[in-house]
Parts: sequence; structure tokens; C-alpha cells
Amino acid sequence: MTEKELIQAAKRYLNKVQQTDRLIARLKSTIATLRAGLTSQSYELKPDKVQTSGPVDTLAETFARIDELEREIQQDIVDFDNWKKDTYERIGRLDDLDQRNILIGRYLQGKPLEKVAFEINFSTRQVTRVHGAALVAFAEANEDVLSCP
Repeated sequence: MTEKELIQAAKRYLNKVQQTDRLIARLKSTIATLRAGLTSQSYELKPDKVQTSGPVDTLAETFARIDELEREIQQDIVDFDNWKKDTYERIGRLDDLDQRNILIGRYLQGKPLEKVAFEINFSTRQVTRVHGAALVAFAEANEDVLSCP
């Protein structure tokens, strides 16, 4: 496998941290929207109308949907935390502390390389160079990530 392919495989694997963060945030937003809908529903009583088909219990259905989504989100969060710990351990396999620092800042904390460079007092160019080397080292230290879709 070429160096470019190793870098791409490592990036694919490490970028899943932020993708999972965004998914969980979207699911939490969905729950908030559903809950807001519960409190903003208004009902108008009209004494001259008679309902023959029986009442539709949309409130109970909405509560059930919220409950189901909350359980899914909680499981996603548990899975995500376990996966993030595994990713942190994989980064920990690297010998170079600067490489570790850059990968953690970039992928686990979601910071742009420019901010990571500022925080560790490196030039952006130097961080970019070390980042590339770190991705290759990560892929080589974790060969199973190469098959990650």
C-alpha cells in the first residue's frame, strides 16, 4: 500500500469520530423538536361537532417515539464512547508524542490544524508535515483500519 493510501485509510477511520458526534447531535435535536411540539400543540373545542371514528392519541404516539429515540441515542452514545476510547488507545500506540498530540487535537477534539499548531506552538507547515507522518504511522500501527470503509 502506498503512503497516500495509508493516509487516506487513516483519515477515513479517524474522521468517523466527528461524523458520529454530528449524528448524535442531530438525534438530540430531533428529540428537542418533538418535545417542543408537545408543548406547542393547541386544541380547539367545538361543541357542535361529533367525532365518530374515536380519538386519535397523537400525544401518546409522540411520547412513545421520543422514548424510543432516547433509548437509541443512549445506545449510540455508549457505542460512540467505547469507539472513541478505542481510537484514543490506537493513537496511544504511536511513539512520537507530537504525532499523538496532533491526532488527538485534530480528530478526537475536532480542531482545525491551524488551532492545533497554535496550541502546541508549532508552525502550521510543521503541524501539516507531522500530521501526514502521524497518519502513516497510525495506519501502520493499526493495520486493521486499512479495511475500514
